[in-house]
Formats: sequence, structure tokens, C-alpha cells
Amino acid sequence: MKKILPVIYIIIGLLIIYATIRSFSIDKESYRVLFGFRTENKFIFLAVRVLFAGWFLVDGIKKLKALKTEE
Repeated sequence: MKKILPVIYIIIGLLIIYATIRSFSIDKESYRVLFGFRTENKFIFLAVRVLFAGWFLVDGIKKLKALKTEE
């Protein structure tokens, strides 16, 4: 489980970025940022989602590097 967790984090981060870009390209009245929070501004939506996805990506990469140094 310890070896697959960083990969899962990276996949989740990439999926969040994909969904964000897809939603950003569609004009909507409001965008769901996280957990039911909504905004009408596309750029706030983009900024929050990229930060959230970046957190998953950075954490996954750090854990992957830590695993490689342990081996």
C-alpha cells in the first residue's frame, strides 16, 4: 500500500486538473470549487482547483521520492 499511495495521489491530482480545464472551457453561471462551495468567477475557480490539485501532485511526488531513497 505504501508503494501505490503516491501513484494514487498523482493520478488524483491529474484528474482534478483535467476536470478543471474541462469545466473552465465551458461558460457556466457558477462553478463548484470544492465540497459544495460555488463561485461565479472563472479565475477564482481555476486558481483554487489548481492549488488543490497541486497539493496532491506535490505530496505524491514527495512520497514517491521518499520511497526511492528508502530502497
